[in-house]
Amino acid sequence: MTEPDDSRASQSRQRITALTRRHVFDYLRGEDGPWSGRLGETEFLESLYDLDRLPSTDSRFTTARDDIVQHRITNPSDWPDDWVFKDPRFQLLDGPDEMLLAFLARLVHPEVRPDVDESSQQVDELNRLLGPDGWSLCTFDSLSGRPIYTPVHTQATGPLVSLPIDDDDTSKLDLVLGQTYGLLARDGEDATRDLLRLTVLTLRRDGGFYHPMPGDAWSAETYQAVLTVDHALLPAFTKTATDAIWQRLESDGQAPPSDRP
Repeated sequence: MTEPDDSRASQSRQRITALTRRHVFDYLRGEDGPWSGRLGETEFLESLYDLDRLPSTDSRFTTARDDIVQHRITNPSDWPDDWVFKDPRFQLLDGPDEMLLAFLARLVHPEVRPDVDESSQQVDELNRLLGPDGWSLCTFDSLSGRPIYTPVHTQATGPLVSLPIDDDDTSKLDLVLGQTYGLLARDGEDATRDLLRLTVLTLRRDGGFYHPMPGDAWSAETYQAVLTVDHALLPAFTKTATDAIWQRLESDGQAPPSDRP
């Protein structure tokens, strides 16, 4: 990832507040295991930054890569485990949104966290924190059947409430969406595939985000998949596009009964 030209450009691209960033970092600190997942910290960061161009903060060394080797590999107790969140070179605390979002998308990438349930739970919590500032991590592709996420600008949400579902269906939604994206790409439905990148697949269930209308025969056990689309994009979701999406959502055998947009 290239660095911004100057601080003014950085600030102009900030929508994620300092408060949200602190909440994101507090959440990540409370998670089990390292933020770099199954990768080493150098391997994780070099996919986002040029570690050999970023300067060292240690007079004995030249680059950020040298610093990480010295203070996190050779002497791992030199720096705290959460050092990267506040290191100004990586611009996660006060840089442009793109820096933080790329970091978070990498954090839940299958190469970093191959466990689908774990990554899905992290995405759910990160989206809860990012939603009020108008960002969301959404599935746009898959790798070996595991979802890959990308940041998408969305309408800022109000207060968010977790879905009170005891089974594991919610953890499968991102996997289903990623597989559907792959099926559309396989079948040459490129335009519809690109539309799907901008949607979120959620569950509609009594007591959660949605409340059933009187007389619609819903019970506490009733739930449906809902493909959520920004209002501005609705005209692009023609009958042909929605039919293509739902045909593949239903054909993979994993999606629960669904509501179309």
